[in-house]
Amino acid sequence: MLSTNQKNRAVTLLGGALLLILSIDLVAHAQPAPEVVLDRLFRNESSAPNTQSREMLVSFKQWMGSYQRIRKEGSGYVAVFDSGSLPLDAKFKANGAIETMNFGCPTSKSLSLSDAPSGIRQALSKCAGFKS
Repeated sequence: MLSTNQKNRAVTLLGGALLLILSIDLVAHAQPAPEVVLDRLFRNESSAPNTQSREMLVSFKQWMGSYQRIRKEGSGYVAVFDSGSLPLDAKFKANGAIETMNFGCPTSKSLSLSDAPSGIRQALSKCAGFKS
């Protein structure tokens, strides 16, 4: 027969073990941060959800140079390339996947819109300073 003290100790140990198991399970199923999801997309455009998105990512890389990183800025994100940066507005699904992503107007001191692929020129026609 266990004493009350031993029973309390056993319950405490069992509760602690259960908490540890649950926390490990939560970590194993945690969704990656939005910055990580976007970074993966820009590093490997083949993970883009459709052909149009893949083509746009390839075009930005061709025009803006090598992709460097994603940074959080305000309520959005910025993709940083060798020759400039590209603001992004991305919304995510509950499972962490990208639901929608819109590109803003890039910033660069050295890029010319006339050097951009046609799809980029068309997409950036609304941006001041990037008129073709």
